[in-house]
Amino acid sequence: MTDDRSILRVAIIGFGTMGAGIAERFSECGYEVTATDVNEQRLNAGRALIAHNQEMLVERGLLAVGEVEESRLRLRTTQCLSEAIDQAELVIECIPEEMKLKKKLFAELSRQCDCETILASNTSGLSITSIASSAVCPERVAGYHWWNPPHIMPLVEVVRGEQTSSETASILVATAKDLGKTPIVVHRDVPGFVGNRLQLSVFREALHLLSAGIATAEDIDKAMTAGPGLRYGLIGPLQTADLGGLDVFHAISEYLFPELSGAQAPPGLLGKMVEEGKHGAKSHEGFFSYPGGLLSKLVETRDRYLVDLLELLPGGAKKPAASDPPPENDPEAELGSESMGQE
Repeated sequence: MTDDRSILRVAIIGFGTMGAGIAERFSECGYEVTATDVNEQRLNAGRALIAHNQEMLVERGLLAVGEVEESRLRLRTTQCLSEAIDQAELVIECIPEEMKLKKKLFAELSRQCDCETILASNTSGLSITSIASSAVCPERVAGYHWWNPPHIMPLVEVVRGEQTSSETASILVATAKDLGKTPIVVHRDVPGFVGNRLQLSVFREALHLLSAGIATAEDIDKAMTAGPGLRYGLIGPLQTADLGGLDVFHAISEYLFPELSGAQAPPGLLGKMVEEGKHGAKSHEGFFSYPGGLLSKLVETRDRYLVDLLELLPGGAKKPAASDPPPENDPEAELGSESMGQE
C-alpha cells in the first residue's frame, strides 16, 4: 500500500456478490470501509461470503490470519445510507443493473456528499454519462467496473463519462493499483465498455454455433478453454494477431468475417430458454445442468483455478506492495487532457 493515498475511507452501496467482494479487497488493503444494503439479512450474507473467500485465501497463503482479523475490524456494515457515506472519499455503487435505480441513487448521493467525493458505479455496461446526469458534480462520477469474482479477478475498468475529469480517473486508477488490481481506462463511454464487448462478441458467436448445430454446448466451451481462452490469460487478441502475423489474420478475416454472426438481437434459442425458466446456475439449468451441490463445487473449483492461474502469470497472485514497479503502458500516463476520448 502507498503512503500518499487520495482515498482513505470507502462506502459500498449494495452488499451482494460484487459489493461484498469489493469491500473485502479494500478492507484487506488497509482502507476503512462501510457497506450498506436494504436489510440485515443481506448484510449477513455478504459477511458470510467474505469469510468464505478469506478462508480460501488464507489456505493458499495469500492472506494471513492476522490480516483477516484486521480487515474485519476495518469493515463495518449498516442499513443506513447516510451513515455509510459519512466522511467517505469514495462511494462505489453495486446495486441492480437498472438505470432508474442508479440515477435515483446518484441524485441522493449528490445531495448528501460534497463535490470532493468520488461517486463510482460498478455497472457492467450502462452509460456512465446517463448515470452522472443526475449528479450535481458529474466530473466526479465514473465507472469502476470490477469483474466477478472481484476478490480474485485483476481487471478493473475505469470508465470516463462525458464529463468525468482526468483527476477522478487518475485517482481511481491509482487506487485500483494500490489494491493489486489491473486497471484499464475506457476513454469513451460505450455500452458494455471493453471487457463485456469482448465477452459478448464471443457469446454471440457461441450461440450461433449452437443454434446452427455446428457443435454441442460442451464442445463449444472446450474449444474456448482448450484453445484461445487458454492463451488469453497471458496475451490478448491483438497481440495474438501480432504473433500469428497480421497478414495471416488479414487473409483469414477477409473470408471469415462475412461468415460470423452479425445478429442484432438474441437468437430464438436463448429467448426460449429464458421463457422456460432456464436461467442458468441460478435456476439449476441452462446450457448445462447444476443438480444438488454441483454449483457450489463448481464455483469453488473456478476460484481455486483462477488463483492457480494468476500465480503462474507474470506478477502472480500477491498482495499489493508500494515497491512494485509500475507496469508498462501505465493507464495513468494515458489519461491525457480533460477532453481525451470525449469525441
